[in-house]
Amino acid sequence: MLRSFDQLCQPVNKDLLVAADDGHATLTGGGTYAMPWHWHDCLMFILPSHGAVELRHEDRRAGTWLSQDRFAVVPSGRAHQTRAGCGTHTHVAVYVTGDALHKLDVGVGSLGEFRRRTRNPILVRRTAAIRTLQELSLRNDRDAYGSAATRQALSSALLMQCIGEVIAGKTEPGTSPREHGMALVADLEAFLTRHADQDIPLDTLEERFGISRRHMTRLFRENTGRSIGEFQQQVRYENARRLLAETDLPVGEVAFRVGFESGAALSRAMRRIGGHSPSELRAGVARSVKS
Repeated sequence: MLRSFDQLCQPVNKDLLVAADDGHATLTGGGTYAMPWHWHDCLMFILPSHGAVELRHEDRRAGTWLSQDRFAVVPSGRAHQTRAGCGTHTHVAVYVTGDALHKLDVGVGSLGEFRRRTRNPILVRRTAAIRTLQELSLRNDRDAYGSAATRQALSSALLMQCIGEVIAGKTEPGTSPREHGMALVADLEAFLTRHADQDIPLDTLEERFGISRRHMTRLFRENTGRSIGEFQQQVRYENARRLLAETDLPVGEVAFRVGFESGAALSRAMRRIGGHSPSELRAGVARSVKS
């Protein structure tokens, strides 16, 4: 199935389009993303921002995992398939036509090395500069600080940075199953932290992340040294410490806000994890302020 550059510039969900002109376009994606076998009449850069993306192409049908430290380049006409590693992923995709590359070749300088390196799909290390441009591309408040012209300039900057990294940067091997497991655990941690005030059954996590409870709990302990439940308790403890130190909320209200059923349950958890009670923590904060 061909997905042409013109089609890419007119997505069904307009919010996915960061910017587009007659030569290149930048789009975002996320959630339970999956794209079956297809090809483009333009070159594609795909850059995971959170979570992992699996890339399969006609030269490597077994697939390779992309994580946040690398991005992939897929040349025009090369059949490929992509899918999210788990439900919380986000990514940026940059597309550039052959004509646009030719104009850059003439106006900016020779892209001979870039063309040589991108005859086949490759993975390239992602730098801090690319990470920053990606994060700006994914912001939900783009209209608050930039016009369409600003977003187009941002898209152009990301394109040029990607081309520069292909020319001068280090190519990378595909992510190993272990590294993919680490990316999955990072997503689990982020999800649990965002919903720390809720009791989230393992069945819910299994359904959301598409991985069995047994495999998920094993991966989590191997990568963090603690169970999912222990991690949840630690996050609630840290949230409670912050509220106790920064507000005058009653202990019972703090307990409710961070996910404990009562002030007594919060006190037990704080003594177990930190060796102090809520009142002792507040007394310590008061003494440090006076001194």
